[in-house]
Parts: sequence; C-alpha cells; structure tokens
Amino acid sequence: MKKTTVWGKDENDNSVIDQIINKGKTVICTPKYWYDKEPEISKTKVGDLVAIYTKKGEHACNIEITEKYEIPFGQVTERIAKGELFNSIEEFKEFHKKIWSEELNKDWLAINDDTIIVVEHFKLHSIEN
Repeated sequence: MKKTTVWGKDENDNSVIDQIINKGKTVICTPKYWYDKEPEISKTKVGDLVAIYTKKGEHACNIEITEKYEIPFGQVTERIAKGELFNSIEEFKEFHKKIWSEELNKDWLAINDDTIIVVEHFKLHSIEN
C-alpha cells in the first residue's frame, strides 16, 4: 500500500484529514512540481489504496484512488472545487493561490492559470481507530 502525509499548517493541523473522514472531501489537488518530488505518491494509479498519515506520523485512514489526471490550474472545474469542499471555482483558486504561493516562490515558481496540477479523486476506504 502506498502512503502519504497530508499537508497541515503545523504538526497539529489535521483539518484536511478531518475533511476526508468527517466532511466528505473526495479530491486532493497538488502542483505537479511538488507531486513529482514525492516518488511514493506520484506513482499512484486508479484503484490504488493509499494510507493517509498525520504530520505526527499517525495513520489516520486509507483512501482509494478513483480517478487521476493533470490539468492547468486555470481549468479547475466545479466538480473539483466541490470535491475539495469549496463553494465555487473562484473560492478554490483564491485559497490555493494563497496556500501554495509562498512555498512555490521559494523555488522561483508561481501559481497561475498555466501551472499544472495533479487531481486525484478518491473515496474513503477505511478509518483507523
């Protein structure tokens, strides 16, 4: 089984995991630049089970990848935005520009409509107790 650690503001921020387990989040988007730097997760394919870990290294749940593709940031759809629990494409873009910009800027990159992102649709497979 593949595994990944889910992003958070700090080691105690498990809000994304909470969204997956309790709020119906079904999509994760990542700039391709970062995705390609994570060899374990970048090899996922449809049907794979992925173990989700907190930043503290605790196993939280498992998801199953149901769809995976790359698109330019400017082509985000309503389906993607809703799967990430946003009310609109504009809200999705505003949020992601804010959270991705600082880190991308460290590598002299910017988030814009041409930035390629990896979109993974998934379903919650199991929750750890």
